[in-house]
Amino acid sequence: MDNPFIIIPFLGSAATGFALYQIIPQLIQLNKKYTQFQLINEFTPTSLLNYFHRTQQTTIEAFVAGELISNSPIISKHPLIISEKQIYYVYEKGIKKLIKTIYQGASQLSIADYYNKIEVWRNSALVYQHSMNHIWDKFRPKQLSIIQRLINFILKTMNQIKTKKLFFKGFYIGELEREYGIIAKEFYVLYGEIILDKNLNKMFLQNPRYILKSKKQLLQLIQEQIKISKITIGILIILFFICTYIFGCNVKNFIFKILKEREKARLDKLRGQKYLEINNYECQICYERPRNIIIKPCKHLTICHECLQRLKQPKCPICKQQIEDQIEIFFT
Repeated sequence: MDNPFIIIPFLGSAATGFALYQIIPQLIQLNKKYTQFQLINEFTPTSLLNYFHRTQQTTIEAFVAGELISNSPIISKHPLIISEKQIYYVYEKGIKKLIKTIYQGASQLSIADYYNKIEVWRNSALVYQHSMNHIWDKFRPKQLSIIQRLINFILKTMNQIKTKKLFFKGFYIGELEREYGIIAKEFYVLYGEIILDKNLNKMFLQNPRYILKSKKQLLQLIQEQIKISKITIGILIILFFICTYIFGCNVKNFIFKILKEREKARLDKLRGQKYLEINNYECQICYERPRNIIIKPCKHLTICHECLQRLKQPKCPICKQQIEDQIEIFFT
């Protein structure tokens, strides 16, 4: 089955089926996560400490809301907890190309309200990108030679004429440094496992997973992921059924074609046998007259009509099967 009309739909069905196999469990997990986060409580450091004292628990997974503070914040336009600098090459017409990202985080971090604070033990899996603020931009122009300016001018003119941008953008005219950050002493919501150390009477947030502007923000992000997953699954299901239908139709046509070719070959073989024994069709009993009786149900053509009438027992001379009926044929 090397027919491309069969192989291509089969590969399409297999690929979309495998993609559905991967995405559907992810959607189930997202729905579970959304329900789980809806039920998880949100505390301030003080209300969480009161909860620990009231329930005698020492650990809980929860959202904690408060100000992010650090004894050694990152120095920038504003004191920062996390800084992410993105450096771009800038070309004519404002085209940018990212060349480097520089990450920096404060060495010590806490989340606090007016009365209490929780020390944060950070990990590398912390998701903070959706809560970043734009801090500043700094553009450093580059001095171009006369030839480089001329080439940039020619490419700029060609780009205005062509509907597609050229692959070579020309020489970059400067570098843009753009900083985003989590600003210290602003209100954020962290999610993770909080531990109460009764000996030190301190709370620690261990391996926080998210830095958010609100709990609602996380729920909205998960809802967006669920929506995208549902749309993707819908498209994949449509493609899967289309590919499977085309594959099934092509396989059906392929099988019919094979059966038709086999039937044609069988008929051709029978037509060839028509003349195979054209000089040897005498009756197998008298060897004088042509055999012209087809015996039923065995369908043997062995005897003539006269010999059939003289048979003592109505049985086929070849297979000895009882004769139920006969068909007389005539030669021209």
